[in-house]
Amino acid sequence: MRIILQFPVFSPYEKATCEIYVSGCKANCYNCHNPELQSFEIGEELNIEKLINYLEERKELFKVISITGGDLYWQNEIEAMRLCSTLKLCFPEKEFWLFTGAEFIQLSNWYIKIFNYIKTGRYREEFKQTGFPASSNQKLLKKGVDYV
Repeated sequence: MRIILQFPVFSPYEKATCEIYVSGCKANCYNCHNPELQSFEIGEELNIEKLINYLEERKELFKVISITGGDLYWQNEIEAMRLCSTLKLCFPEKEFWLFTGAEFIQLSNWYIKIFNYIKTGRYREEFKQTGFPASSNQKLLKKGVDYV
């Protein structure tokens, strides 16, 4: 898995956020927000130990960790689960967000255990809207409200 980091980011989280972009997505959404990240070859090869050390040194600079992309759903599931569970273990006080084109019903239980917010649904140009989420078919789900 390859990643790109970006922080601090504030929108749509309303808090300082470290975004972890995973490269690779097979959904091929028309007018994708990050078409360059459909490739699985963009970014730096994931080294979890290096990532954790980097974030640990900067943990006071962000309140949220967001996994976006590309799409985590299209990654090797064992690698994806290892990344997210390690992040949650090392930063339990942080809020965790996931942006995925998958529908909620497609997600394995480990996603539900880790993420506080999950944006689901593929971008659909015919449902494009101003603001967040980008198309009206997409949903932002909150743990404790929309899922347990």
